[in-house]
Amino acid sequence: MRGTKRHIALTGLGERCACLFAGALIVTGVIALRLFQVQVLAHPQAKQKAKEVWLRRIDLAPAQGNLYSRHLRLLATCEPAFSVWADPQTLRSVAQRETTLRHLSDEALASRLARVLKEALMTEQVTVESLQRALNQKVRYRQDGTPIVVRFVWLARQLQASEVRRLQALLRRKSQTLPPEWRVLKQGIGICQEFRRVYPYGRLAASVLGFVNRDGVGCYGVERQWDEVLRGKAGRIEQEVDALGRPIPQGFTALVPPSIGDSLILTLDEQIQQEAEGVLDEAMRLYRPRNAVAVVLDPQTGDVLALASKPDFDPNAYWRFPPERFLNRALSFAYEPGSTFKPIVAAVLLESGAITEQTTTECQGVWKGGSFSVRCWVVQQGRAPHGTETLADALCHSCNIAMARFTLRLPYTRLYRGLIAFGIARKTGVKAGYEEAGWLDPPPSEEWQTPQTRHHQACVAFGQGLMVTPMQLAVAYAAIANDGLLVQPRIVRGIKESKTGQVRWLKPYPVGQVISPATAQKIRQMLVAVVEQGTGKRARIEGVTVAGKTGTATKVVNGRYDPTKVVVSFFGMLPADRPKWVIGIVLDEPAFGKWGGEVAAPLFAAFGRRILWRVQPPRPLSLSQHLTAPFFLLEPAVSTPLPSARGGKTLSW
Repeated sequence: MRGTKRHIALTGLGERCACLFAGALIVTGVIALRLFQVQVLAHPQAKQKAKEVWLRRIDLAPAQGNLYSRHLRLLATCEPAFSVWADPQTLRSVAQRETTLRHLSDEALASRLARVLKEALMTEQVTVESLQRALNQKVRYRQDGTPIVVRFVWLARQLQASEVRRLQALLRRKSQTLPPEWRVLKQGIGICQEFRRVYPYGRLAASVLGFVNRDGVGCYGVERQWDEVLRGKAGRIEQEVDALGRPIPQGFTALVPPSIGDSLILTLDEQIQQEAEGVLDEAMRLYRPRNAVAVVLDPQTGDVLALASKPDFDPNAYWRFPPERFLNRALSFAYEPGSTFKPIVAAVLLESGAITEQTTTECQGVWKGGSFSVRCWVVQQGRAPHGTETLADALCHSCNIAMARFTLRLPYTRLYRGLIAFGIARKTGVKAGYEEAGWLDPPPSEEWQTPQTRHHQACVAFGQGLMVTPMQLAVAYAAIANDGLLVQPRIVRGIKESKTGQVRWLKPYPVGQVISPATAQKIRQMLVAVVEQGTGKRARIEGVTVAGKTGTATKVVNGRYDPTKVVVSFFGMLPADRPKWVIGIVLDEPAFGKWGGEVAAPLFAAFGRRILWRVQPPRPLSLSQHLTAPFFLLEPAVSTPLPSARGGKTLSW
């Protein structure tokens, strides 16, 4: 009996030991599996989380390459700047050790530190309120909604050395000699070096260049369009910190400086650009339009010599201006061109053979074209009708009725193809910022009624019923100036590689021969008559033959044409025999002056004189000198045209 009991006790003890051993084995296995998961499977994630705790990383924006004018004047560059950052979590942790600050709430602490920091930062870029908002940040949320503790905020960006000199001196002082607020700030703020974009000539060509924001991103203009070429590689600072986020004196520190991008040599002539902006400034003062645009092209190469838009902005302080000023209106302002479109239509008509120079039609002031009627501008001014007119007369007198009747002799499909060949209703590809394509109704389908088609075609003849940009119209005029050869406009002339210093020059890109040289010469001669005898008399320049066309386009308001709101313009070329410059002037809704001949034509003449004065000045001139023309709006003397002809091929359309 006693032996049996002992045997049973030993058996129970063995079972308990086996259970304990099995349990220990299972626990050990679970722990081993967990350790394997943490140490092996989850090692990359754990290492990354550890880095986020003990390694602070500050990204440094890359430096953009330089922008040069065609004469290698520096238009935009980067210079060293200083930015101030803070770790709000560290500031709150360190403040708990200061007896005079530990009782403050987080909001009160941020307000107190912001006031102290504002006194040290000698800049108007930041305010006490902006510093307080930055220092009071605690949690930020990822895109998936996961909260993260804010350990880095920018307090001030891209300051000059003079603006951070006092702050640097305070941070170098020993903590024992500093007030409690500065002992806290010293542990939780820092200064790093970045690059900031600088535009030496301020507002000059601002709408063309655009600007670079504080994050190093190109915005608007060339800075945006060519950002991938201009932008260098980003840099970074990595710094080992303790549990409170303070830099460890002998800890790991690494600096990867940002690299500079490639530079661009633009086609802009800085002196012509300055004169363009000077003329537009005068136009804004005299006529008070909503906006004004000036375009200058080299018709042989497509080089954009000047591209001005007013009102503009200062790219060195872009944040002080409304965003609507950042757009380049030469590319983004789509409008009905009015009579400046007539030479393009005339070129298509002559090239197609639908009419000849001797073809005539009648203008009686009002013409009934079936279900629609066309009025000539002479009716508005109470003048006599033009009577019998050729195509040259229609351009010289800017007759809407004659142009409409001539245009209806050509099928709309052929007219459409001819206008598309001139670049109408498609982007020019100048790559100088955001660009509108404009629009032109395609050939009508069979379901369309013939009267509607004829009405639309008649309106297109005198520049209504379609939309163009000033750049598109300038490119079309450049084709006429270049004996019918259309060349794609360009804003970049060459790319200078930052690594090798070599310049890769870009070649002009001819698009095609849109009209024959003979047709182009005929249109130029007709446009000379416009300036010498017709509506463009005030565009004449002493000693130079000018070819051009005035334009007055009524704007649509609430679905109807409003005669009180107009766009006035003048597009022309000089010298007319072998044009070197194609110039366009456009004013949107001038408060004073209603006709292109009385507003835009004198501006063209003043601008043309300034260009010629720059090319052959009577005395040395510098970029800083503004020319003042006492004859700004005077009637110039009559010049004599010098006819010339050049040969070339014709592209069929």
